[in-house]
Amino acid sequence: MRTLLRNTKTGFYFQGVDDWTKSPDAAFDFKLTERVIRFVRDARLETTDLELVLAFDDPSFNITLPIDERFGAYPSAPGNEAPRNFDAKSSLAGLRPGVQA
Repeated sequence: MRTLLRNTKTGFYFQGVDDWTKSPDAAFDFKLTERVIRFVRDARLETTDLELVLAFDDPSFNITLPIDERFGAYPSAPGNEAPRNFDAKSSLAGLRPGVQA
């Protein structure tokens, strides 16, 4: 199983700091749902059109979950501010081997 981030409006999957891809196979695998949520929150991404995708080898088994207040990942939440020195690339460096800040 892969844990992906998808924009429902465009249909693209998160691939890297400034990269989105149409292919789920080329998308970045966060491995854990908590990592997706933490990244979305820390990067202060607008969650309105984002969903978490649990992707399986057979796409008919994929599970999609909207990223909303149930995850505590919405920009207007009190105390949900990103760190002042947040750097998306640095945040990904801890998740993906070979990514350097």
